[in-house]
Amino acid sequence: MTERYADPAHRYRLDAKIATGGMGVVWRATDMRLGRTVAVKVLKSEYAEDITFRTRFETEARSAAALHHPGIAGIFDYSAEGATYPEESAPFLVMEYVEGEPLSALLARAKDAGRTLDVEAVRTLMAQTADGLAVAHAAGIVHRDIKPANLLITPERQVKITDFGIARAGDSTAITRTGAVMGTPQYLSPEQARGTTSTPASDVYSLGIVAFECLAGYRPFEAETPVATVLAHLQKPVPDLPDTVPADLAAVVRRAMAKEPRDRFPDGAAFAAALRDPSRFLPPPGAGTVLDPATAVMPAATGVVPPVSPGTGEVPDVGHLDPVAAYEGTEEDDGGVRWGIVIAVILVVLAVVLGAFLLLGGDGDDEPEAPATTASRAPTTETTPTTPSEPTTSATTEDTSVTINADDYVGEDVRTVESELSALGLRPTLVEQTNDGSQTAGVVTSVTPSGTVQRGDTITVTYWGAAPPPTTSAAPTTTAPTTPTTAPPTTAPTTAATTESTSAEEGVQP
Repeated sequence: MTERYADPAHRYRLDAKIATGGMGVVWRATDMRLGRTVAVKVLKSEYAEDITFRTRFETEARSAAALHHPGIAGIFDYSAEGATYPEESAPFLVMEYVEGEPLSALLARAKDAGRTLDVEAVRTLMAQTADGLAVAHAAGIVHRDIKPANLLITPERQVKITDFGIARAGDSTAITRTGAVMGTPQYLSPEQARGTTSTPASDVYSLGIVAFECLAGYRPFEAETPVATVLAHLQKPVPDLPDTVPADLAAVVRRAMAKEPRDRFPDGAAFAAALRDPSRFLPPPGAGTVLDPATAVMPAATGVVPPVSPGTGEVPDVGHLDPVAAYEGTEEDDGGVRWGIVIAVILVVLAVVLGAFLLLGGDGDDEPEAPATTASRAPTTETTPTTPSEPTTSATTEDTSVTINADDYVGEDVRTVESELSALGLRPTLVEQTNDGSQTAGVVTSVTPSGTVQRGDTITVTYWGAAPPPTTSAAPTTTAPTTPTTAPPTTAPTTAATTESTSAEEGVQP
């Protein structure tokens, strides 16, 4: 069997593929020079060909490599060029190989057993995570994608934060080009959802969501679609934690999940201190709770997981682990790269709708009936009263319109663009453009029309077709191939990642 290496010098031998994520493929590898096992992450081709991404990825890799803390999976090396894998050169990271499994696997196993994690165990794990974030925050680095799948738990019950720098590099490219958001919907901070600057308090919010899930056994904000989930982060109040959670700890978690960054703990260090000494955050007698129970969102009856029985409330055993699990994500991992475009467009539509309400006379006391769509309510509509009569027609008209910016989609994968436009209620028509072999197949070249369109409208998406087969002719040809390509690529880059990650997640045994 032919050996594969990540680098031209054959220092890093790729032994086995252990995970596929939204941005790259992770291999268990051997450092031939030092004789140690490492993890090597090779970027996918669609990112490797983006010079902006490559440059920023290197910058973030250097920053993350400067973080030295037991709670952060270390980065050992970086290279802008690959050798024998993939076939074309690609940047790669050499990371610490962690024996363990993600917190997401522990949560799934506990839920299957009808339990939640022990309160004290959760407090310890979350404080460890906050300690690791504190080191990053002190160095000016914001993780931006804290979630259970990125928190590895070793057999010694030590937390290792993974994917430092990678999420930030992808975020920079996406926001610069499209205004999209980077992260995972279930754990995304409100400011990330709005597309504004992420701060250390953004990581605090995401870790607060993780803490809530560990203590309650379910996520505080989750809906049928990513867009609806993000809107819940923006609009819905924080639900109450179960009565089994001490009031002082519940108060700390609720503060971490405050909608406004200024109302949270400012960084990981402050959050870690509060987790270890939560009693000072308990409201004084008679002051009421942090969240009025009358306005709280009550969890579904089927979402409450019974507490752990006395004497068994420890972190589930993580001995005899499949190392593959330590780098596998959950089904929501890969959505963070692409779904943000949809949310960005939806938020633009919300702004248009709100503007229409203001211009068309929103000075009444009663709110008119709106169509049954979550996107018709922007987070600020509670301060914008409307009249009971006239706005009905205008709201209906605006709610059927969508603003399309063609530049947001040019350069993206055709299947991804097709899915995103369909999610907006549009009808994408795919038109293949002849490829002379110099272009990447499946990449969108134009989207028409652009601007404001109506739901149900047809949108033409032109993309590069497959490259022509190699010719054996000695003389180069200057004409297009006579046999047209009849089908676009059938698999978007993130589809394979989702499939592989999901199947690997299902393979984790209790």
